[in-house]
Amino acid sequence: MSLRCQFSLLFNTLSTTFNIMPKLVNKKRKNIVIEGICTIRHIEKNDKWEVDAGLKLGGTKKHRKRFKSLSDAKLHSEQLKVKLRNQGKNAFKLSTAQQVDAEQALKALKKTKFTTLLHAVEFAQRYAGEHVTDMTIAELVQEFREMKETERRHNLRGASEATLLEYKYRHGLLADHFGQILVREFTEEHFKNLYEAKNYSPNLLNKTKTLFNYAIKKGLIPENPIKLDSPKKKISPPTIFQDSEWKKLVLTAINSQDHRFTKGEAIDLLAYIVLGLWCGLRPNAELERLQWNDIDLKTNEPSVFIHEEWKVRQSRRVDIPQCAVNLLNKCKNKSGFIAYPKNLRKRLDWLKKEAGVAESWAPDIMRHTFASMHYGLNNDKNAIANQLGHVGQNVLSHYINNGIKMKDRAKEFFSFNPDYNGQ
Repeated sequence: MSLRCQFSLLFNTLSTTFNIMPKLVNKKRKNIVIEGICTIRHIEKNDKWEVDAGLKLGGTKKHRKRFKSLSDAKLHSEQLKVKLRNQGKNAFKLSTAQQVDAEQALKALKKTKFTTLLHAVEFAQRYAGEHVTDMTIAELVQEFREMKETERRHNLRGASEATLLEYKYRHGLLADHFGQILVREFTEEHFKNLYEAKNYSPNLLNKTKTLFNYAIKKGLIPENPIKLDSPKKKISPPTIFQDSEWKKLVLTAINSQDHRFTKGEAIDLLAYIVLGLWCGLRPNAELERLQWNDIDLKTNEPSVFIHEEWKVRQSRRVDIPQCAVNLLNKCKNKSGFIAYPKNLRKRLDWLKKEAGVAESWAPDIMRHTFASMHYGLNNDKNAIANQLGHVGQNVLSHYINNGIKMKDRAKEFFSFNPDYNGQ
């Protein structure tokens, strides 16, 4: 046996007998420095990882925390980095409970329009503080209505009788269903549930924006709670009468002037039909308010006068074509309203049915028929706008498209005379 083998055998025997083991080399782990934030070091004594931010976080004591693993320590260092970036050193002056509350608030902000917690708190102070008036929807509706009534008395634009009636209906829905809700607590969802349950048009909700715009000017709310867009209207030509329909309607109106219901009301709608068809007057805002002293048939330029307070805060004179003058001269009653108000709807429904146009009758059909015939004869959109008053370009384009191939029909329309047309 060689000397080397003898030495190795002796060493193993001694190691087993006296428990002599070779000494292990313990390499010290290097610290991890995260620039400007903290240092991560390994604590050998309890095999933990310490995150040491020192006084960099703005406190009076050193910020030190220990973790079981390096990955947990690194995660904490990243959280410190984010806090410093978003909130500065002040974030680390909060108590543990305050930090938890702030973190939960920041999570909730992700679902809102706010970008910082401070922004949200400032908003709350401004619109929900002790100095904010707790006005209800019903009170807002009443105040807005009184304001509009004042504007109407001063003859201001946007406060016509027709406009006030429209506000009264739409805002009345809000007051009836949500009157006790605070204005600042009202949301689109409140009304959305109502119009879905009642099968109202979303456009009805959209039209209430004016009320909340007023509340914004008053400082009650920061923005309009109504976000809904008006439904896009289907682009299609307006409904107009066929030649046989408007003729039958006029003839029925002529022949039924003396017809009376059981309670004595005369039909007497010839002037209503003639001025609707040959002057394009609005049925509710104009025809129902028109009186015979507003009509001039004796001059070289017959016309009807439309008062400024009726619809668009602008008066106008509408030309009456000669065929319509001839028809108006057939009217037996030429005093007071051109269409007596009592039971007007009932009388008009009777006339539609008697003339056979009840099924084809559509809103503003007489006005649309006039505009289409007018363009068919004159090819002049400005003249149509002057006659109709306050016509938007989208509506006007419908009339033009509807009347572009109607020249022959339009000639017959504006030369109509039942005495000479074999009727």
